[in-house]
Amino acid sequence: MTFVKRASNKNINTVKQLGLDKTERLKGKQIIKKLFSTGRRFHTSNLTIIYLPSDKNATGFVASKRIGGAVKRNRVKRILREAYRMNKDNFKGLKVIFYARGPLKFNEVVDIFKTFQEGK
Repeated sequence: MTFVKRASNKNINTVKQLGLDKTERLKGKQIIKKLFSTGRRFHTSNLTIIYLPSDKNATGFVASKRIGGAVKRNRVKRILREAYRMNKDNFKGLKVIFYARGPLKFNEVVDIFKTFQEGK
């Protein structure tokens, strides 16, 4: 029988700092509608970043049905969440919606985030 060593509290705190907290998620129909109607847009071939300046960071992730079935859409949203989580600093002071309109790969998303930071 093999035993797995538990993670130390130090590692857990680091993961929590890098994680995507519930308070950072966009919630509320009116806020999301406002972002879609008045937000500034950054377009690429398969991803649109819709954003507005704000005092609190908040994000939302949307995948179009053109991507495919639920499995493919959820995969794209997982990729977007992970890429955002690793590049949170690029989006400080913004409410953001990531709207995927086609299939995306992780490296492609990271490159788009870097381009967004330079062009913002």
